[in-house]
Amino acid sequence: MDGAKARPGRILGLDALRAVAAWLVLLSHVAFWTGAGEQGVVGGLAVRGELGVAVFFALSAFLLSTPFVRRALGGHVVWSLPSYLVRRAARILPGYLLALAFVVAVAALLGGAAASALDVPTVLVHLVIGQGLTGETFQAFTQTWSLTSEVTFYLLLPLAALVAAPLVRGVQAAPSARRLLRLCAVVALVGIGLQGVAALVPDARWGGLLATSAAGHAAWFAVGVAVAVLVESERAGCGPRSPLVEVLRTSPGTLALLALVLWVVASTPVAGPRGLEATTGSEAVAAEVLYGLVAACLLLAGTSRGLTESLAASPVAGVLRSAGDISYAVFLWHVLVLQVVFAALDLRLFSAPFASVLLLVTVVSVGLGHLSWTLLERPVLDRAHRTTAAREQQPAPRA
Repeated sequence: MDGAKARPGRILGLDALRAVAAWLVLLSHVAFWTGAGEQGVVGGLAVRGELGVAVFFALSAFLLSTPFVRRALGGHVVWSLPSYLVRRAARILPGYLLALAFVVAVAALLGGAAASALDVPTVLVHLVIGQGLTGETFQAFTQTWSLTSEVTFYLLLPLAALVAAPLVRGVQAAPSARRLLRLCAVVALVGIGLQGVAALVPDARWGGLLATSAAGHAAWFAVGVAVAVLVESERAGCGPRSPLVEVLRTSPGTLALLALVLWVVASTPVAGPRGLEATTGSEAVAAEVLYGLVAACLLLAGTSRGLTESLAASPVAGVLRSAGDISYAVFLWHVLVLQVVFAALDLRLFSAPFASVLLLVTVVSVGLGHLSWTLLERPVLDRAHRTTAAREQQPAPRA
């Protein structure tokens, strides 16, 4: 997620996608807390806004795998592990630690269910973003299980690229691209299979940890890498040429419409119950596949040929950049905002007005996101990039 000013390599379609993904996650939590998720078509769509996590995972995989894909296709890439780790830490930790501090403070202030996980071990686990491995988190920070999977992906990606390099790299770029796409398909199938296995694990806690792990969501990360292969092979002049690929690379409106149709399908019982009921293996697999396909459609739409140039010349360019900038903070703060809104207005869980709560939580979360980005996240991230750029250049787009 870049700074407010346009920089070379910034993909404006992905700024819009970041904002959409963050709001979808916000939408799903509001639907769950208010009880709207159990009611009608709109409720079903709202609660399935959790598919925004799949979009985030695919986005991260696309952006961070780009230098490795480019290198596998024969391109020259300057990449440094220390720079990579510093930039990832600068992007994730400042906003996260600030939000965590407020989550802990509000939990102590409100007490009751808000403070049910308030103890030293839980706080320490959160300081290292390990809550996705323990399953223990605060009521206002439940969405951050995905950060454990995200950070796991950050750490595994360089190792996976090192292991995969001899398997995919060849003399010519086109065969290497095909090998990469086949490898992505294998990884995706393994992740989808793990979703089915997780539902069969007798201990629901361990099954849940497997299902939400980076391995359990490998399909969503594989989507991002596969799109990176398509984009980079096209850039290298060896992209596949077929009517289908041409549609995928030039039809953002069609892809967005297809994503909407898939979202509607995912809102039906085929993807499992809308509430806290247990999910069967087939339902878990269906949800994983449908969410991954939505992420694929939106990511392809966001990286369509010519889209960034069109958006950069439009009046909404600045709005898109700002929305992309604050999306991570909106993701971090919205459940805490939801918790405070319920406490301040004395609302009943699963029985609250959906539309008004959604509007209020969105407005406050956007405001907090803007403050977090402007006062903390952007200065730290810019400093990290200046420091690492002084030593070497890392040309991949910044997440």
